[in-house]
Amino acid sequence: MKKWTAVLLAALVFCAWASAEEAAPLRYEFETGVMQGHAQARSAGTLGWAEGLTAEGDSVTVSVSVDQDGFYDLTFCQASSGGHKENYVLVDGQNVGVTIAESGAFQEHTLPRVSLSAGTHEVTVSSYWGYVKLDYLLVSPSEELADSLYDVSPVLSNPAPSAQAQALMDWMCDIYGEKMISGQYLDEYQYGQELKAVASVTDGLYPAMVGLDMMNYSPSAVSLGSWPTSVDQAIGYWKQGHILTMCWHWIAPEKYIDTTGNNWWGGYRTENTTLSLAKAMNGEDPEAYDLLIRDMDAIAAQLTKLRDAGVPVLWRPLHEASGGWFWWGASGPEAYIKLYRLMYERFTEVHGLNNLIWVWNGQSADWYPGDDVVDVIGEDIYPGHHAHDSQGAAFLRCQNYTKAKKLIMLSECGCVPSPAKCEKDGIMWSAWAVWCYEFVLADGKYSEDYTTAERMKLFYSQDCVVTLNNVPALGRGGEEAAPASDDGEPSDASAALSWPFTDGILTGSAVLAGGAVEIRGNEETDSVTLTVSVPRDGEYGLAIVQAGIGGYKENYLSVDGEKLGNTVVQDQAEEACDFGPVFLSAGEHKITVTAFWGWVRLRTLTLTPLDAPASLPRYEFEQGELMGQVRVVSIGADQYVELSSNDETDGVCVTVTVPQDGYYDLTVVQAGIGGYKENYLAVDGERIENTVVQGTDREECVTPHVWLAAGEHTVTVTCFWGWANLDALIVSPSAAQE
Repeated sequence: MKKWTAVLLAALVFCAWASAEEAAPLRYEFETGVMQGHAQARSAGTLGWAEGLTAEGDSVTVSVSVDQDGFYDLTFCQASSGGHKENYVLVDGQNVGVTIAESGAFQEHTLPRVSLSAGTHEVTVSSYWGYVKLDYLLVSPSEELADSLYDVSPVLSNPAPSAQAQALMDWMCDIYGEKMISGQYLDEYQYGQELKAVASVTDGLYPAMVGLDMMNYSPSAVSLGSWPTSVDQAIGYWKQGHILTMCWHWIAPEKYIDTTGNNWWGGYRTENTTLSLAKAMNGEDPEAYDLLIRDMDAIAAQLTKLRDAGVPVLWRPLHEASGGWFWWGASGPEAYIKLYRLMYERFTEVHGLNNLIWVWNGQSADWYPGDDVVDVIGEDIYPGHHAHDSQGAAFLRCQNYTKAKKLIMLSECGCVPSPAKCEKDGIMWSAWAVWCYEFVLADGKYSEDYTTAERMKLFYSQDCVVTLNNVPALGRGGEEAAPASDDGEPSDASAALSWPFTDGILTGSAVLAGGAVEIRGNEETDSVTLTVSVPRDGEYGLAIVQAGIGGYKENYLSVDGEKLGNTVVQDQAEEACDFGPVFLSAGEHKITVTAFWGWVRLRTLTLTPLDAPASLPRYEFEQGELMGQVRVVSIGADQYVELSSNDETDGVCVTVTVPQDGYYDLTVVQAGIGGYKENYLAVDGERIENTVVQGTDREECVTPHVWLAAGEHTVTVTCFWGWANLDALIVSPSAAQE
């Protein structure tokens, strides 16, 4: 079980006390407090209260005293004017959460587990929604946190999740309670400027999690001229090593918004649409229901692209519903829950979106749609400027939305919660995601309006914070760096040698990012230098696996300080780029990539001897494991495995061994029975592509550039077209491939 030091300290402090139930709470009357702005004291008979919180700056403050350090519950007795109301609670000027009033009758609401040191403190209720009457405040010792608070099972609601989604959930549950995942939402049209702004003040540390919005994929937005890019960006950020969270500011269908001006951009807000979700879901407006289905299917088509690219998504639809400011929350919890469950069913069962981890963000227990459709609970908190409390009251409130154990994340925030304060309070959000715009960016540079640069640097440097360089592969496959062998060279001196750029020396804007090095500038001081070693004099083919950030890029390549030319990448997708032959003497050399155009992601450098053929391992198919109805046949002096059907259960499997991580060419020596044939080729059970033979003569059919980790692998050929004679498999280190 995961226990926190803070929890143990709290237990030691309170063991000398009476239980929380036995301790008499301290009571303070708000009508005797200090009033600011429009706040004023009122009374009726023997009852007194404070009211008048109607505008920003209105507040009431009472002084409280406690005898010793510890955690305390703050219970506010209050009544609202006009339903649900939330207002800020500050202790000694620091925002610690909100107090909530639901009714016109006076009721108690508790803000749990607020850290107070022995002595006197100022407790302030400050206007947020305003319009409440405040009677009294009770201060009492908090109960201890449960030892099992962070023991969450990684079982997802989807019974058949993608491998990447399950890997992400496994990892998040494994670190829950010990580490918090840093996150940053992006305005898709800023193209990652928020990430660069954060890195500019954190010594090059990037958020582990990137947030994007599907708003501009709403069919009404597309029809009115939006140009969405979030899906393509999400695939790119996944390849860079980030994890993804996505929301959807769902712009209502065209019929229900004003399309004559620019207000349609705000068509997700209640005041900008005439759509009634209640009528759509109860059958009174069947056209609206059909249009909602249309919209969901359009978004599902985009999320399918992420599924097919192997990208898992912390999917957070229909967020902040209980606030009522978005149309999906304006008709109450019943209609909302119907819509949420409809979306879950449609995305999961109709569209097969098994890459989604469902984050519910309704923010009220009455709006909870059910444990069977929720994987993670999200809470959005905007506590004001420079407010870095742990927000423990909100975290603990989330615990009470359901009896089931769920991960809890700070799905949106205006300020980063202090990691040190979170550890001290025993409040460890699974992740936090700062919203974009003014919360992090101003005029293209980092904005200190909400979190100062000094604090952001401190927060990102904490051991309990996960940044981009700490994110594991999570099923990205070949996206991990390919390390060299332990001694820097393989036993076969004619084999290719590979080095990850992450082992290099970085200067200027070069930074580590997702198992690669990114040069994020175009100054000649921006570079990465690798130390390589070759076993003998000779010519070597030099290739770099890289991707242009934004497209075509050229950068300088130097060996031992001498510029040899430019290394060129054609696109933003990773590719192995052949520089050409270079002469190297036996021993160590320094190979440097320096910015010319810059803006490139560098994965691995490979050197392949050109003047001596490698000794290539050969695996005979007839010695492999035969599956289904295949058989070994003799043709002349040679033996083959014959695929004499097109049944997918027929095939042959061989076990191969490679000495080090890297890219390899898989060559199937075969002949088609009757001409051209295609059959499935799989490595370790995962299909990579088809192996193709052109005719009836035996030929070497190459599947290039397959990532293999050092050690054993199974390579399987199974029937697609079938009807082929398989001779042998040859495994060789890849040279540069397009």
